[in-house]
Amino acid sequence: MVDFYILEQFITFYHTGTLCDAAKKLHISQSTLTRSMQKLESEFAVPLFKRTKNSISFTETGQLAAEKVILFLKQYKTMLYQVRDFDRKNHTISIGSCAPFPLTELIRQISISYPDASISSELKTISALYNGLNDDTYQLIVLPYCPNDDHYSFHILCKENLFFLLPKKHRYAKRKSLKISEMDGENILLFQHIGFWYDLVKEKMPNSKFLMQPDFYVFQELIANSNIPIFATDAYKSDKPDSDRVCIPIADPDFHVDYYMICKKENTDCFCTLFQNY
Repeated sequence: MVDFYILEQFITFYHTGTLCDAAKKLHISQSTLTRSMQKLESEFAVPLFKRTKNSISFTETGQLAAEKVILFLKQYKTMLYQVRDFDRKNHTISIGSCAPFPLTELIRQISISYPDASISSELKTISALYNGLNDDTYQLIVLPYCPNDDHYSFHILCKENLFFLLPKKHRYAKRKSLKISEMDGENILLFQHIGFWYDLVKEKMPNSKFLMQPDFYVFQELIANSNIPIFATDAYKSDKPDSDRVCIPIADPDFHVDYYMICKKENTDCFCTLFQNY
């Protein structure tokens, strides 16, 4: 059996046309390459090269051999990729979420339940999450409601409530709660990467102007140095106390969400440990 490195050398020779150029490209001596070609020709047991005193070139059989070796190496590399990718997928849990907060919680729980697993994750729209679960892009997804479909298994993951974070001098700063319609029309500072919340707040506040900020660090700086109302969640309320702002609960039910982790029914056994932790 010929070593794969000799086949690679053979193809380099085929593409460059001369042993000298091939040896330079391969960073080996021409004599070493010559010995490799002799060994390969011996393995095929047919003439692959035409030799003269000062040159060596491919016979028609050699050209056919080169084309077949190119195809073989391509198939070999594809095989390696597919096997390695299969193994990676068997050790990687792919998840998609409709919002960042439950995604963080799910990653934490998966790390506890399956400490040896790798995790890939991303934020997507709800329709993209369903599509991804159905075509096996994701093994788990997170939605802000439980699915009404017997093809899925699900378990509640966590809750999230949205608040208005208002400057203390805002006219509603002393209210115990606010309806979303009462703030409609005000300028709102909004972090862009908040998943499904982004579409919801824009739908419920059609008369407001949203000052979008994709950079979280800049977003934090704007919160600290402006009087523009923003949205906050339970996580922000507990982790980022702000003496110059107050959290006002939103009364509308749409802004109080139960998140569910969802998998295909056929994959339920794969996540029994995770589900049992709840």
